[in-house]
Amino acid sequence: MVNINKIQEVKERADIVQVAYRMNIQLNRSLKARCPFHKEKTASFSVNKNKQIFKCFGCGIGGDCITLVSKLLGINAYESAKTINELLGLNVDFGKPISNVELEKYKYQQKIKEEYKKWEIKAFGILCNYYHYLCDTDDLVEKYHNIDKIDYFLDVLSNGTDEDKKNFYKNERKWVNELGRRGFG
Repeated sequence: MVNINKIQEVKERADIVQVAYRMNIQLNRSLKARCPFHKEKTASFSVNKNKQIFKCFGCGIGGDCITLVSKLLGINAYESAKTINELLGLNVDFGKPISNVELEKYKYQQKIKEEYKKWEIKAFGILCNYYHYLCDTDDLVEKYHNIDKIDYFLDVLSNGTDEDKKNFYKNERKWVNELGRRGFG
């Protein structure tokens, strides 16, 4: 039986920039465009070639190439992978159809990734607010104990690897959420 690995294989082989071009998204040299999901006058849709993801900073939609094609065409992840495979000539053999269990597992994994991304954006805002508070505070003890830590965490969220971010989420989530409850969110 063909499994979810076919979707993953397409995702790994495909270049999101090429997928966007094939889906008639007019990217500029900075890999930005007007969002195909909502009407806008300026480009808020952005593609990150290194991370192989897209994000619209206007409407908030984001994801990988599978998500992009799924949302544009109103199809499921499996059909999206097949479409990308055909568009880019990736030669992934789809032979037998994927099972509903595997498709649901993939959807669940995507949902978890989406929830993490929302938390990551919120955590970045909380840490920025707390960093500014520390820069302005007269409480030198709190400033001394936390400013380098916050600076490091902001760097992890901005430039860290997926593994760095995973460890940050696992080990520091409660502390960041507590900062949010303290009013820095």
